[in-house]
Amino acid sequence: MICATSRTGSTYLCQLLASTRLLGNPREYFNGGGQRRRNDPAYPDDRRAQLDIIRTRGATGNGIYAVKVLGPQLPREGDIDPFRDLPNLSLVRIRRADVLGQAISLARARQTGRIHRHRSAAGTPAYDAAAIRHGLRSIERQEAVWDAALAQLEMQPLPITYEDIVADPQAVVDRIAAHLGLAIPVKIEQAVVTHTMQRDGQSAEWRERFLADTGDQFRHLANR
Repeated sequence: MICATSRTGSTYLCQLLASTRLLGNPREYFNGGGQRRRNDPAYPDDRRAQLDIIRTRGATGNGIYAVKVLGPQLPREGDIDPFRDLPNLSLVRIRRADVLGQAISLARARQTGRIHRHRSAAGTPAYDAAAIRHGLRSIERQEAVWDAALAQLEMQPLPITYEDIVADPQAVVDRIAAHLGLAIPVKIEQAVVTHTMQRDGQSAEWRERFLADTGDQFRHLANR
């Protein structure tokens, strides 16, 4: 299970893992609405059906399955417990050390509707300090969901960062493979990876402007 928050490079990581054909086919299988829009118009909202899909569609031929979960998607209803109901589960927690950059990316994505680089933007992003603050609060809430959920478990997640993936995607994939007990290297097939990390000069401009507007309040995030 990839334990993720918004704008951490988790979709790119999912494609990297799937490209190996050995590390599962991770998608947001607990996001029924998203799956219906993007992949399967008949995708179910029933949590037990989603668990079955994770174990089947989410698996590669060697039996390893994978699922990406954002904090708000984590099932917490009735008798459903993915940590119990998904067998032989291992956890990977992906975060972004540069939380301010993450919040800026989230603010831009919300303005434009452009979650991934290959999608066209629905609008032009405009600097908005309030939107960046909102992004910071949203990220804090998402991380708190994972902190609370993981604190109740005996298993420890493998920590991965956005910055790790940017620096060396193959090394990250090999760390995950080793965490699952596979022999490494487990090679990425770049030809089938369509996602890339979204970074440009506008985000840097927004960062400097936000820090100037907010004084010392977020200065501790400036050099991450």
